[in-house]
Amino acid sequence: MVRPRPKLTWWMRLRRFIRHYHSPLRLRSSIVRLRHNHSQPYLALLRLFVPFPTWYFPVPQQVPLKDLLGNAQILADRRGDIVNLRTIPLWRARDTPLRSLYRLYEYMASGVYPLIGAETEYFWYQYRRNWALQMIEDPRDSDPVRYAILACLAEELVKAFNWRLSIGMRRNRQHIHRTTDDDPYPPFTPEITPPWTKDVPPIDPLLTADLPSTMVDPQGKLILEQDGSSQVFAKRNIITDIGWLYTI
Repeated sequence: MVRPRPKLTWWMRLRRFIRHYHSPLRLRSSIVRLRHNHSQPYLALLRLFVPFPTWYFPVPQQVPLKDLLGNAQILADRRGDIVNLRTIPLWRARDTPLRSLYRLYEYMASGVYPLIGAETEYFWYQYRRNWALQMIEDPRDSDPVRYAILACLAEELVKAFNWRLSIGMRRNRQHIHRTTDDDPYPPFTPEITPPWTKDVPPIDPLLTADLPSTMVDPQGKLILEQDGSSQVFAKRNIITDIGWLYTI
């Protein structure tokens, strides 16, 4: 007696397709990554194809700054599977520079500075026109303190990226290496500051009155990192350092 062949469900067809299909989306390796934190990785991958309501992911809803300041646990909860997601081409295609800027803000506000380096590297190697720093859209954030931090980060990224370009690094990974220390670096097209940052005002000291006293100096300036020396942040009454933007 010949047994009937089992009917292929759409789910089985999807799995078979992914196993044998080769594309720039790297679907098979994406499934491997998604297995780390998803019990149904194929379904998780399928969801990455579904717009809601548009193709690009929206900026996540923000928690109040006073709850995020120095709170590594809230950051861990919000961070989720970002390390694996950043390696998935489909997720990267739907990510935006503004979302990355907000992630940098969350890392800085929560005090987990090493994560800033990884996010900066991720941003740097997004070599697409809409990831040019001048293309970061105006977040028009309703929180003036958060808005000020975002503006400072955007301006500091321009300085950090231009420094990388000046020493021969390139966002398309076609780095220029000198034969000797005396060889000049070739010219480069600099990154440009997004125009909206110039209109973001300094933090009014009255806005920091309800923040923890350890995070505010006697003049009402916000302290994200003690003895920070960033002049870009200082002009908006924020004390912090930005060394993690310069890791290479």
